[in-house]
Amino acid sequence: MIILLGLINGILEDLLFISVLVPNMPANLDLTGDLFWIFTVPLAQIMALALSGTAAWFLGIKHIPQLITFWACWILARTTFLSLVNNPIEDIFIYLLWITFWCALIGLAGFLKKPKAI
Repeated sequence: MIILLGLINGILEDLLFISVLVPNMPANLDLTGDLFWIFTVPLAQIMALALSGTAAWFLGIKHIPQLITFWACWILARTTFLSLVNNPIEDIFIYLLWITFWCALIGLAGFLKKPKAI
């Protein structure tokens, strides 16, 4: 199930971008311009992660092996999709850096939630 959620997360970003961000943002805010890499991409990824990541959290993503599986599936799905639509390798790399950042934060949260030995 973690594998499926990771794969879904890789595609869900674009679906949320197209169906939520684009129609609901003000027309004067250029989502594809200068704000794209520092606002649009992270926001779409956070929205996708809020959906599939919450389910994954309850399935054990807070543990490192499951987190690595989720991360690898998300990376695989995102890289495959972006390659199929002919994105430049530099752009794909930026997406993958954001994904790695979010997964590192999940790993940190999982570490901090771990029960402490007395």
